[in-house]
Amino acid sequence: MQYDYVVIGAGSGGAAVAARLSEDRRTTVLLLEAGGRDRHPFIHIPALFPHLLTNPKTTWMRKSEPVPGLNGRAMYFPSGKVLGGSSSINGMLYIRGQAQDYDDWRDAGNDGWGWDDVLPYFRKMEDHEHGENPAHGVGGPIAVTDTRPSNDASFRFLESAVATGIPRISDLNAGDQYGIATVQGTIRNGRRSSTAQGYLKPAKSRANLRIQTQANVSRLLLDGTHVSGVEYRDADGVAVRVKAGREVILAASAVGSPQILLQSGIGDSAELKAVNVEPLHHLPGVGKNLHDHLFIHMQTRLKPAYPTLNQLLSNKPRMGLELLRYGVLRTGAFKLTSCEICGFLNSEGKAARPDIQITFRPFSFDYTSKGGFAFHPFPGGTASICYTRPKSRGAVRLLRQDGDLRAAIQPNYLDRDEDVQGMLRGHKILRRIINTRPFADCLEGEHGAGAKARTDDEIIAHIRSNAATIYHPVGTCKMGRDEMSVVDDHLRVRGLSGLRIADASVMPAITSGNTNAPAIMVGEKCADMIRGERNR
Repeated sequence: MQYDYVVIGAGSGGAAVAARLSEDRRTTVLLLEAGGRDRHPFIHIPALFPHLLTNPKTTWMRKSEPVPGLNGRAMYFPSGKVLGGSSSINGMLYIRGQAQDYDDWRDAGNDGWGWDDVLPYFRKMEDHEHGENPAHGVGGPIAVTDTRPSNDASFRFLESAVATGIPRISDLNAGDQYGIATVQGTIRNGRRSSTAQGYLKPAKSRANLRIQTQANVSRLLLDGTHVSGVEYRDADGVAVRVKAGREVILAASAVGSPQILLQSGIGDSAELKAVNVEPLHHLPGVGKNLHDHLFIHMQTRLKPAYPTLNQLLSNKPRMGLELLRYGVLRTGAFKLTSCEICGFLNSEGKAARPDIQITFRPFSFDYTSKGGFAFHPFPGGTASICYTRPKSRGAVRLLRQDGDLRAAIQPNYLDRDEDVQGMLRGHKILRRIINTRPFADCLEGEHGAGAKARTDDEIIAHIRSNAATIYHPVGTCKMGRDEMSVVDDHLRVRGLSGLRIADASVMPAITSGNTNAPAIMVGEKCADMIRGERNR
């Protein structure tokens, strides 16, 4: 079998690439997805996303290696294994990041990746609730709507943040994020707007696009320095080879993409030999530069007169009625994103580029042993802090275990003191907000492991023992010009022809905030570059 383009991974970037390339009916496109169709009902009901994060039918059930900076804890490391990838299982926050994030990419030698360069692709992908303006677009595949807070506690947190001096703004996605607002989410008519729904559903009837699910790619096929095709195993475990007449586009996530490259003999030669993989192309940056966002929660117990979603989510009869309301009207708690309030500010109190993200959700919970949520039986809310520009770097490597290869993920969270201090400063800001009126009027007290942490050392110990990933891994096939770069500014893998990468792994530095929207943008831009080069 041969196709013009073979796209590996039907997630945020891959679905966008495949759909856009198949708009040209003269080309043939094969999209390979290791997971299944996006038929699980919880995918489409926004508030039920936590159940997807621990479901092997929708998620790669990966764990990191023990992380020294987290007191040796192994971190649950899920990503989407279904059409739409992580856009089908995430919390649906629509956050682009700071304009400076992209200008930094450009200034590092990646021409065409500054804010003014990428903004047209963000606008192209959007169908924004408030219509078209210089910052936003309409008519695109991904719906972007405002979250309307469901609970008085969310409004109180927002007003308390403003009372501490954080400005209230109307749009977190216009390039300058400094301030606090209700969030924008990828939701259309009360249902999740994933890349599977936005890009693939309208494209799947095209005769020139084949979407192959349950296709687990084992390696790329190389003819010298040219990538000529892909080998994958189908649902029955049978090896299938397909040829790519033009290009292979790898979009299998910040873990999956380097893993496939390494399994194909593309990476650091010495490390490949150490796990008995024949090196075919020395590219030492593959798998390196892994970084991610951590957050630490501040759980709050509220006075009984101020009920939150805890009472709804932990009460099956009430939850059933709310679900019925959602099914009939598409309103209520089940249409909410993973948080309702979001803000960005500089943790040192400077009028400078924001470096922390704060969020609030009107429920509180404990993590289960499998990484899911167990909601508290009392009224509660959860405020969270994330240091958005972490300096710590880890890696994805191959590990041979019992004769088989697997990805060994070492994110090295909190390896750098800058990250620890940023999280500490953010934690103090959260504590100041919740103890400011009007939120303080409904606050009974903090709850859980961090409630008694008061000194800097105690708070840092709490962070190391309880911080968790927000599931934003990036950087493992970074774009750039140095010897550790994996792709150039046209996303072509260095030293090889016929291969590009179009997912969060190419980001040289993480964006300020959630990474789903930037990953879709990468897919849009990749497809546009391919078409532009072909037309020339």
